[in-house]
Amino acid sequence: MRVKVRGLNRYRDRHGKMRLYHRKSGTPIDPNLSGAEIAAEVARLDALHAPQTAKPGTLGGLLESYKQAPRFTDLAPRTKSDYHKCMDYLKPLAGTPLTVINTAFMAKLRDKTVKAKKAAFTNHMIAMLSSAFKHGKEYDLVESNPCAELDKAKMAKDRRKPNRPWSADERRNVLAAAPDHLKAPLALARFLGIRRGDILKLPAMAYRNGYLTFNTSKTGKAMKLPVLGELRDILDAAPKGKTVTMLCVNSHGEAWTEMGFTASVRKFFARCEKAGIASPGLTMHGLRHSVAAELKAQGYTLDQIKDYLGQETVEMADHYSSSADVSGVLIDMANVLQGGTKRERVLHNPSKKGA
Repeated sequence: MRVKVRGLNRYRDRHGKMRLYHRKSGTPIDPNLSGAEIAAEVARLDALHAPQTAKPGTLGGLLESYKQAPRFTDLAPRTKSDYHKCMDYLKPLAGTPLTVINTAFMAKLRDKTVKAKKAAFTNHMIAMLSSAFKHGKEYDLVESNPCAELDKAKMAKDRRKPNRPWSADERRNVLAAAPDHLKAPLALARFLGIRRGDILKLPAMAYRNGYLTFNTSKTGKAMKLPVLGELRDILDAAPKGKTVTMLCVNSHGEAWTEMGFTASVRKFFARCEKAGIASPGLTMHGLRHSVAAELKAQGYTLDQIKDYLGQETVEMADHYSSSADVSGVLIDMANVLQGGTKRERVLHNPSKKGA
């Protein structure tokens, strides 16, 4: 007997394999389960993610208010997903009165969470709570942010540094080896340092008249970056969508999904390692670090790097450029990365008066 299950998304991937996802949360479900087992899993996930009535003046009430506010709703989908996982972890504390939550409370919560969920999850949780308390302070729900002076959880000393910058050879050889459907998104990350999520959402019209114009999903900052030299050549030659008007499309001419892009780029990076043109540890986000490091090595200030990467703070620009060799000279930011012509260097050189 066939069981009809509501709240489920089904589709076949490019290899013909069936994929199942819980509609509300996006949680993957094993397609090999029976119909009754799938229905039971959907019911469990529905209950887990169902709206709950939280009492005002409690941590749960604060988080419910936060989830309705632009500070949360305007976040990138990946960030919202990470924050939802943190909120799920904190559900046992939902009834905790806000009056007892201070820096010491948060420090104990941090230390306990590190042992249970490791440092990366803990730091995501603290970032989410800090944002929630900032929201609460703005709307007079709390008097202060107990996370403001809280140190991050320390990563294990032997943990490999994530998102390492790419070497000069990797930036050159991996981009040259990329198939057509990956070349444009890799080039946008390599030359402009754009985040993967923003790249996949760029409409075709974002690139015109020699500039790429968009709003960053993480900070909402309006960006207008020059497209010159090699990047311009790659974008001009990039495959066009068959039914979509996106700047970057997959091998079928369709809009990328996060999961599809992650799988494709992971396989490509593995081939590059096997071919000896890349070392282990390549990530898309590592190219953002490469851009910052390269600009810092050429003498650019953290303020200038912040503007180029669309960062809110100088501290984040320092984080992304921390591995740079600070020797070098100040030259045009776009051209030092994209290799534009001499005339373009004059037009875009920030060191020239009146530019």
